Amino acid sequence: MDPAREGKELRAGPEDAGRRLDKVLRACLPAVSLAGLYAALRKGRIRVNGRKAKPESRLEEGDLIFLDATLSHLNPRPEGPSPGRCDRLDTIADILILATEDLLFLNKPRGLVSQGDEGLEGRIRSALAGRSASSLSFSPGPLHRLDRNTTGVIAFPRSSAGARAFTALIRERALTKSYLALLDGEIASGGAGPIEWRDRIARDGAARLSAVSGDGEEARATMRPLVVAGGKSLVSISLHTGLTHQIRVQASSRGLPLSGDRKYGGSPMEGGYILHALSLGFPEPPFPDLPRLVSADLPAETRARLSRLFGESRLTSALADAFGENL
Repeated sequence: MDPAREGKELRAGPEDAGRRLDKVLRACLPAVSLAGLYAALRKGRIRVNGRKAKPESRLEEGDLIFLDATLSHLNPRPEGPSPGRCDRLDTIADILILATEDLLFLNKPRGLVSQGDEGLEGRIRSALAGRSASSLSFSPGPLHRLDRNTTGVIAFPRSSAGARAFTALIRERALTKSYLALLDGEIASGGAGPIEWRDRIARDGAARLSAVSGDGEEARATMRPLVVAGGKSLVSISLHTGLTHQIRVQASSRGLPLSGDRKYGGSPMEGGYILHALSLGFPEPPFPDLPRLVSADLPAETRARLSRLFGESRLTSALADAFGENL
């Protein structure tokens, strides 16, 4: 069998139009290095409409991309019908907050990772399997990350346009992110408004830890206490940057670690720390069907734990304050 004659053809969808060939191929063939893709293009192992093509070539809807037999088995994308006809959103109904034409917003449960086949990404990929016909380059991975034990609102793309728009908002810092956190220590409100946290944070990838460091990246947040009792403070935190473990590190560096966050010095607490992504705000929504605010209710178990700490009446008032702050 001649591998140059055997292989598979992929058809560019409407969302691939105008995109660079190498960018589309990187999404289609994540197991192949960029150098490997360039070599395959140069040797004609990848062709567009029967001809050799350059990496920077722009695709048009309907273009046929041929992968020879040495590459075709690496293509992870299932064949699927047209977009919009077979999204299986019923499979994620238990965690779905909002579905727009281009974006999905989920209420992430505690203990579930954002990425990978065993995490939220696997569930979303299954729910959107039919979207492969719309775009070869579309990949429904999380648009931002939440730690395994952080709950709350997380966004996934429903289209390539949604992924590009959301990524642009993050890059331009035009997205607001608000959290609820339970901290060790009683923080006096003082009536002076939110307290600014400004640091530089460095990441030790080998140790999987972050720390305040003069050599790190800028980390900015504002914190406001909501309710205080029994040596604990429930606070709202608005993130202006989004570094790994940012809230956990900035709180800990001020002697206010998340209760139960043993990794960063928190006191022991049954059930682990409480950090909830309360809302994502869009001051200028990029799509007409996207509201200015998407919020996630507290998990029932988390609310019950907080109610035992602060009392249901005080907690209800605090949560109303937090949600109202973001409207």
